[in-house]
Amino acid sequence: MNIYFVFEGKTEPIVYKEWFTLLLPQLTEVDNFDEITENNYYYESDMGVPDCYNVVVNAIQEINECPNYDYLVLFIDADRSSVEEKRQEAYQTISDRLNDATRNYTYRSLPSNCQLKVLVQKVCIETWFLGNRKFFVRQPQSELLKKYIEYYDVSSFDPELLADEFEQNQEGTAQIFGYSTKALFHESYLREIFKERLKGISYKKSRPKEVQKITYLKQLLARIKDNPEHLLSFQEFINFCKKIRV
Repeated sequence: MNIYFVFEGKTEPIVYKEWFTLLLPQLTEVDNFDEITENNYYYESDMGVPDCYNVVVNAIQEINECPNYDYLVLFIDADRSSVEEKRQEAYQTISDRLNDATRNYTYRSLPSNCQLKVLVQKVCIETWFLGNRKFFVRQPQSELLKKYIEYYDVSSFDPELLADEFEQNQEGTAQIFGYSTKALFHESYLREIFKERLKGISYKKSRPKEVQKITYLKQLLARIKDNPEHLLSFQEFINFCKKIRV
């Protein structure tokens, strides 16, 4: 089993590389896409949207040159879209770019032995991190965190539905707790929990610290076991890992 991962953000490879030691222990990272042999993975990351779609198209060219991959997997945030809307956007955009006659691509599809898989993080990866009940602060000192919990207690309710009713707009004038996007609000919620739990140490995308630990992942797995209706997009990721684990 060989996998080519494309991570939209900078946090994902930091976290997933650690999580894979539990979820996909058979896989070993390689430094270059053409170095795979057996049970390897290669990744590209931190290019955002829409650039990640171009990276996927380029990955398709590389996989055709090195046709030993079983999966090409794109991890992407849903942001304000639903999971299915974002997934369809990804597949359609990648297809459109591959079939654009003005682009001089050698290959227009993956080899038959390789599948494209789009895994959508609803709303963002920080949304998943909010699902750790053990890390949650039940009696915070921070007034801001108190307000967040009063608004929506992520230890009791599905973190993926946090601010689900909020409708952001292109102009950024619609706001929730001072943020123009749900993703920024979710990240702020997590950051406030971090500051309370770790005595002022805040969450940073480039240094996610606690969330990359296997103990943190195990708490998320416990959450979906206790509440199988919660964190459905996280469950899709877990189910994919179970499927390809050998």
